[in-house]
Amino acid sequence: MRQSDDPRPNGWDAARRTAFLPSVRLFRELPPEALAAIAYRLRPRPLEAGEFVFLAGTPAAHVSLLAEGRIKIIRETEDGREVILRVIQPGEIFGGAGIWGEAVYPASAVALDAGVVLQMPVGDFSALIGEHPDVALAVIRELAQRLREAEARISELQTERAERRIARALLRLASKTGVQTEDGVEIGLRLTRQDLAELAGTTLGTASRTLSAWDRAGLIIAGRERVVIREMHRLVALAEDLHELESE
Repeated sequence: MRQSDDPRPNGWDAARRTAFLPSVRLFRELPPEALAAIAYRLRPRPLEAGEFVFLAGTPAAHVSLLAEGRIKIIRETEDGREVILRVIQPGEIFGGAGIWGEAVYPASAVALDAGVVLQMPVGDFSALIGEHPDVALAVIRELAQRLREAEARISELQTERAERRIARALLRLASKTGVQTEDGVEIGLRLTRQDLAELAGTTLGTASRTLSAWDRAGLIIAGRERVVIREMHRLVALAEDLHELESE
């Protein structure tokens, strides 16, 4: 049995991979023959919670597509502290540094939950681009979308108040990892104030003061490495700069 058709890795055989691909932004406009070619080359890899998908500084040998679970992209500082750069959800592509010409992965990827990642060697992906013009156009569209997102992020960091950036960072995390509890929507990963400061592009002092003020106002519960959003509509108002808290 060929590896690409092996149904054992959590049921992700070729047919299931083909059916999954239209839900992925990069592939949703591709014709059936291109989807089938991509699905054939993808290899399912089961993951345990806490397992590394790849490590920063190692050869960027694969493109990865998350099928099940969640992945966090992290970078370690010189003092050994872990900074969360991004949280990956099913249907998102990550680890594509090799496609864009990078020799090594610039950050590490760690499984937050048990799950499955679909991987393709960079050489196979490059061959697909040459064989299927539709794939090449899809990659161009994806790069354009990521460029727009990066420009929006840069504009946000340059022009928006720190409180608004922090609110938006919490909302992004809630949409990806949030779990409904009796207290509200809990961010589903360990989140230090330094992590949040990095995600929002602000200082540790500003992030700490903001979270403490929101905790006192009843907007959130801010623990040492835990954040629960108690009043989502108020946080959205802050993110959209509607000054709801300031009017109270």
